[in-house]
Amino acid sequence: MSIKVAVIGMGQMGTHHANNYRKIPQVELYACCEWNDKRRAEVAEEYGCKVFKDYKECLADPEIDAVSIVLPDNMHREAVEYAVKYGKHILLEKPLAKELEDGKALYELTKDYDKVFTVGFLLRYDYRFAAIKEALEKKELGDIIHIYARRNSPIVGPRRYIGASDLSMHVMIHDIDYINWFMGCKPVSVFAKGRSVLLAEHNMKDVIYAIVTYENGAIANLEACWVLPENSPTIIDDRCEIVTTNGVAYVEPCDKGIKFVTPQKILYPDSRHWNYVNGLPQGDLSEEIMGFINCVANGKKPVVNVGEAYLALQVVDAIERSMKEGKEVTL
Repeated sequence: MSIKVAVIGMGQMGTHHANNYRKIPQVELYACCEWNDKRRAEVAEEYGCKVFKDYKECLADPEIDAVSIVLPDNMHREAVEYAVKYGKHILLEKPLAKELEDGKALYELTKDYDKVFTVGFLLRYDYRFAAIKEALEKKELGDIIHIYARRNSPIVGPRRYIGASDLSMHVMIHDIDYINWFMGCKPVSVFAKGRSVLLAEHNMKDVIYAIVTYENGAIANLEACWVLPENSPTIIDDRCEIVTTNGVAYVEPCDKGIKFVTPQKILYPDSRHWNYVNGLPQGDLSEEIMGFINCVANGKKPVVNVGEAYLALQVVDAIERSMKEGKEVTL
């Protein structure tokens, strides 16, 4: 018996979700939901599934077992509330919400939910980060002294999110989540500074630096920027360094391994997150969606639970408060 799935939001990421569901034998991509009329018509033709304009109508369909919610960050709360109302298994693209108040509401709503609820922090499904977590748990690296994390990208990204999100909750939160995971204890304070130049007219940050201190005394230094030039050869310039009492672990940028040089451009394609091989999606996102379906089919607990997603959002809120107040703040 197949699991009938719907994808809510058929933009860039929603399309990747839909393509992943189509490759899983026990899954039927039953429906897609997209508000834009032109895009919705394209989806109907390409995927041959039911299409909806209103996600409330889509979620009310009793045939649907599970949903990917791939909407702008500021629309997450209501969509999840309706998905819970109609008893769906839920994969919510990160973050949990744009605002902490909404995140808390979703935490309270789903912490004891009897269906699968998880948030899409895809780096949890990246072998590089999983290997570091395993080494930390086995005490091979000793205790963490400090972590440095960088995540920079071209300006084409934030132009898609004007009014719906900002740098801390959409980009830096990836690193916040896996650092929380590595630390194994709670963050206690944050000092952050940011600057708006190219995105100032949209009231969005160009760059943020944040220092997060944890209960165990370890510190994390996070850097995020999403105003690299449009012709930047990489979609994600990321790096991580974990210094411990027994060594150091490095995570190299996701674009390492392949490089194209032509008279027109130099290009480092993403080879880890949502790449395609022989027309089929591969990478972290594919593993994340397979993990979600495994939880739905076999009653497994998800890799990322709502408490962890809410904690990451609490750190984001502290970063925003620190930048506004110009001082270190506590969680």
